[in-house]
Amino acid sequence: MNYDKITKELSDYDKINVGIYVGYLKFLEGEKKDGEMKNKWFAFQKEDQLIDIYKKVAADRIFIDGETITIGFRGKLLITYNYQAYKNLLLNIYPETIFDMQVVNKGDNFSFNKENGKIIYSHKINDPFALNKEIIGTYCIIKNSRGEFLETLNMQDIEKMKAVATTKNIWNDWQSEMVLKSVIKRACKRHFRDIVVNVEKIDNETNDLDRVNVEDLIQDRIEKAATFDDLTKIYKDENGNVKDKVNFMRLLGERKTALMELLPYYTIENEKEAIEIFKRVGKMDAVLLHWKMTEDQMLTLIERAK
Repeated sequence: MNYDKITKELSDYDKINVGIYVGYLKFLEGEKKDGEMKNKWFAFQKEDQLIDIYKKVAADRIFIDGETITIGFRGKLLITYNYQAYKNLLLNIYPETIFDMQVVNKGDNFSFNKENGKIIYSHKINDPFALNKEIIGTYCIIKNSRGEFLETLNMQDIEKMKAVATTKNIWNDWQSEMVLKSVIKRACKRHFRDIVVNVEKIDNETNDLDRVNVEDLIQDRIEKAATFDDLTKIYKDENGNVKDKVNFMRLLGERKTALMELLPYYTIENEKEAIEIFKRVGKMDAVLLHWKMTEDQMLTLIERAK
């Protein structure tokens, strides 16, 4: 990756912010898990793509820093905002803004009132250090010169939002963080639409409304599939049970595409080279990815490679 080119092309932006972004890109490129590169998709990205995605976010006077705003890959580069990013967005316009966002757990005592435009509320956290807390809802209170605003979400709302998320692994690992993001995103959409309209459009690329029609447990299995054999097993196990077969097959296809993007890159000029690669690494999908062929050609190639 030519980081000097990225830095030069972003020279019109804040130097410190660009430096943080480049540092984050280097982290993505070098991050490992169990001794292997974690973000194999990164090797396929071009400098121009990484420059454009920074500019896309910076249009709202916020930037990709690897913490409040991150990038990932699911067939294409995706931008993910956390709840701090939404706070920063509002603070750029209303620096006096006061926020209060909390998850409400079972056993908490809470009440909300609005009198003459003023939000009055009470939230008693009865056991703040309890293990295995059960979230029953969340709220977001925003106060600035524009007014005082309250937004709440119950668990039904939260589960619907999780169901359409393509970043379900993040939901599973960081549920409370994603719950807080969901409530501030809803609050900003309702009361500060003019400010967040572009961010919301970008952020919604990580949502897929059709996913809600596929059972949650099946979605989880597909998300966690690490091999093509895993996907085949899921198909055999669930095809007779799933209600929405069209979107079930689509999700399987999307996961297969994502797994293919993680395979090693091979430049293949002809059939002979493809056979040699298959003999050496046994990864026919890598061959398929970089040397386009029909299904019949693939079967013939496999036979010749044996």
